[in-house]
Amino acid sequence: MSSDKLSRFRNLLLDLRRRVGGEVNQVVESIQEDVNINENISAAPVHLADVASEAVDAAVQVLQNERGILDDINAAIARIDGGTFGTCTECDAAISEERLKAIPYTPYCVRCAREISDRAA
Repeated sequence: MSSDKLSRFRNLLLDLRRRVGGEVNQVVESIQEDVNINENISAAPVHLADVASEAVDAAVQVLQNERGILDDINAAIARIDGGTFGTCTECDAAISEERLKAIPYTPYCVRCAREISDRAA
Protein backbone atom coordinates (compact mmCIF):
# COMPACT_ATOMS: atom_id res chain seq x y z
CA MET A 1 0.00 0.00 0.00
CA SER A 2 1.34 3.45 -0.86
CA SER A 3 2.58 5.76 1.87
CA ASP A 4 -0.12 8.28 0.88
CA LYS A 5 -2.88 5.71 1.46
CA LEU A 6 -1.28 4.59 4.72
CA SER A 7 -1.18 8.20 5.86
CA ARG A 8 -4.87 8.64 5.04
CA PHE A 9 -5.75 5.47 6.93
CA ARG A 10 -3.62 6.59 9.90
CA ASN A 11 -5.46 9.93 10.00
CA LEU A 12 -8.80 8.15 9.70
CA LEU A 13 -7.88 5.82 12.57
CA LEU A 14 -6.63 8.68 14.76
CA ASP A 15 -9.87 10.59 14.18
CA LEU A 16 -11.90 7.47 14.91
CA ARG A 17 -9.88 6.91 18.11
CA ARG A 18 -10.66 10.45 19.28
CA ARG A 19 -14.38 10.00 18.58
CA VAL A 20 -14.64 6.57 20.22
CA GLY A 21 -12.56 7.79 23.16
CA GLY A 22 -15.04 10.63 23.66
CA GLU A 23 -17.91 8.16 23.59
CA VAL A 24 -16.16 6.02 26.20
CA ASN A 25 -15.81 9.07 28.43
CA GLN A 26 -19.52 9.85 28.03
CA VAL A 27 -20.46 6.30 29.00
CA VAL A 28 -18.20 6.44 32.05
CA GLU A 29 -19.81 9.72 33.10
CA SER A 30 -23.25 8.18 32.62
CA ILE A 31 -22.33 5.22 34.81
CA GLN A 32 -20.95 7.54 37.47
CA GLU A 33 -24.19 9.52 37.47
CA ASP A 34 -26.31 6.37 37.76
CA VAL A 35 -24.14 4.76 40.43
CA ASN A 36 -22.58 7.28 42.75
CA ILE A 37 -20.55 5.12 45.08
CA ASN A 38 -19.71 8.09 47.33
CA GLU A 39 -23.39 8.45 48.25
CA ASN A 40 -23.76 4.82 49.35
CA ILE A 41 -24.75 4.84 53.02
CA SER A 42 -23.56 1.29 53.70
CA ALA A 43 -20.15 0.75 55.26
CA ALA A 44 -19.79 -2.47 53.25
CA PRO A 45 -17.70 -2.40 50.09
CA VAL A 46 -19.82 -1.59 47.05
CA HIS A 47 -19.74 -3.65 43.90
CA LEU A 48 -21.46 -2.53 40.70
CA ALA A 49 -23.45 -5.75 40.66
CA ASP A 50 -24.99 -4.77 44.01
CA VAL A 51 -26.36 -1.44 42.77
CA ALA A 52 -26.56 -1.80 39.01
CA SER A 53 -29.76 -0.98 37.21
CA GLU A 54 -30.71 -2.05 33.71
CA ALA A 55 -29.46 1.31 32.44
CA VAL A 56 -26.08 0.81 34.07
CA ASP A 57 -25.83 -2.74 32.74
CA ALA A 58 -26.51 -1.44 29.23
CA ALA A 59 -23.95 1.34 29.68
CA VAL A 60 -21.34 -1.16 30.84
CA GLN A 61 -21.98 -3.29 27.74
CA VAL A 62 -21.55 -0.23 25.50
CA LEU A 63 -18.36 0.65 27.37
CA GLN A 64 -16.94 -2.83 26.85
CA ASN A 65 -17.76 -2.70 23.14
CA GLU A 66 -16.24 0.77 22.74
CA ARG A 67 -13.09 -0.23 24.62
CA GLY A 68 -12.76 -3.25 22.35
CA ILE A 69 -13.01 -0.99 19.32
CA LEU A 70 -10.36 1.32 20.82
CA ASP A 71 -8.07 -1.69 21.27
CA ASP A 72 -8.69 -2.68 17.64
CA ILE A 73 -7.96 0.88 16.46
CA ASN A 74 -4.71 0.99 18.43
CA ALA A 75 -3.71 -2.39 17.01
CA ALA A 76 -4.41 -1.12 13.47
CA ILE A 77 -2.21 1.93 14.08
CA ALA A 78 0.51 -0.43 15.35
CA ARG A 79 0.14 -2.48 12.15
CA ILE A 80 0.65 0.70 10.11
CA ASP A 81 3.80 1.41 12.13
CA GLY A 82 4.94 -2.19 11.73
CA GLY A 83 4.31 -2.30 8.00
CA THR A 84 1.62 -4.99 8.12
CA PHE A 85 -1.53 -2.85 7.82
CA GLY A 86 -3.83 -4.17 5.10
CA THR A 87 -2.64 -7.75 5.53
CA CYS A 88 -4.92 -10.29 7.22
CA THR A 89 -3.45 -11.33 10.56
CA GLU A 90 -5.01 -14.78 10.15
CA CYS A 91 -3.99 -15.85 6.62
CA ASP A 92 -1.57 -13.10 5.43
CA ALA A 93 -3.77 -12.28 2.42
CA ALA A 94 -4.33 -8.68 1.42
CA ILE A 95 -7.43 -7.05 2.93
CA SER A 96 -9.42 -5.28 0.24
CA GLU A 97 -9.29 -1.51 0.27
CA GLU A 98 -13.10 -1.43 0.25
CA ARG A 99 -13.14 -3.45 3.48
CA LEU A 100 -10.52 -1.19 5.06
CA LYS A 101 -12.56 1.87 4.11
CA ALA A 102 -15.62 0.35 5.78
CA ILE A 103 -13.80 -1.02 8.85
CA PRO A 104 -10.35 0.58 8.93
CA TYR A 105 -9.32 -1.24 12.10
CA THR A 106 -10.15 -4.75 10.86
CA PRO A 107 -7.31 -7.24 11.13
CA TYR A 108 -9.06 -9.81 8.90
CA CYS A 109 -9.93 -10.32 5.28
CA VAL A 110 -13.60 -11.08 4.56
CA ARG A 111 -13.06 -14.85 4.37
CA CYS A 112 -11.25 -15.07 7.70
CA ALA A 113 -13.71 -12.72 9.39
CA ARG A 114 -16.56 -15.01 8.29
CA GLU A 115 -14.74 -18.11 9.51
CA ILE A 116 -14.01 -16.52 12.89
CA SER A 117 -17.61 -15.37 13.20
CA ASP A 118 -18.89 -18.85 12.34
CA ARG A 119 -16.62 -20.43 14.97
CA ALA A 120 -17.87 -18.00 17.62
CA ALA A 121 -21.53 -18.71 16.86
